[in-house]
Amino acid sequence: MTIFTASVQSLPNEFAAGPDNEFLVKSGSIAAGDVGGQIYYPSGQRIAIFDDFIGDAMNVQWNIVEGTDSATSAESILAGGIGGVLRLTTGDAGTGLAADMIQLTQALQWQASNGDLCIEVRAKLSAITVCYCFIGFTDVVTLEAPIESASSANTLTSNATDAVGFMFDTRMTADTWWLVGVATDVDATHQNTGSAPVADTYATFRVEVSSAGVATFYYNGAQVGTTMTGAVTAAADLTPTIAVSKTATAASMTMDNDYIHVAMLR
Repeated sequence: MTIFTASVQSLPNEFAAGPDNEFLVKSGSIAAGDVGGQIYYPSGQRIAIFDDFIGDAMNVQWNIVEGTDSATSAESILAGGIGGVLRLTTGDAGTGLAADMIQLTQALQWQASNGDLCIEVRAKLSAITVCYCFIGFTDVVTLEAPIESASSANTLTSNATDAVGFMFDTRMTADTWWLVGVATDVDATHQNTGSAPVADTYATFRVEVSSAGVATFYYNGAQVGTTMTGAVTAAADLTPTIAVSKTATAASMTMDNDYIHVAMLR
């Protein structure tokens, strides 16, 4: 393995791999992986988390918030989950997100304005009917579907003031992953990826946000959609989040999360 080193001045401060996707020292941090799937290591110039959900308990840096049917929703590091898996189990009241949603959040310690903000999650849904999922960033740590279907054609309701991410909501006319964002209560133009989830099949989701609040999305390592301007307010305090819920059926479902990676410049 060849290790390339260079000063910040000689390498552009953008997401890019080395010529053979090798380790690359850039902007004071080591990055590994393909474009659209790079993992950053923490340094004096970059804050980074990579959680593989190893062990028998979730790291204390994460919060789990649940709907009113919390008696039947749960989170757990999956016993026998090789390599580490965090399982989120929804409620089963069947009355909507306020009852059945379960959500992973963290402290509001992330901002696009720092530069190179990103989140990557590898996850799978046990079911793809009558359900909702969001993966990205939002602006509150309490239970809230950041952006959801307005239950009319392919229109949206933004509950968050600032949020950006992938959304799957079977109340949309198109049951596919949507690219969504909202900046200071102004919705970005949402985009249909045309890709639908496959039940019980892992996929990788990545959102990169520039210091100007412009988002680029990657699905299974390939860019999807076009860059989204006005995706989020650059100075908004954000938390990474993963949310899942049934929307109307009195039955629970699970979302298995293999890993989560979050990073930004200091």
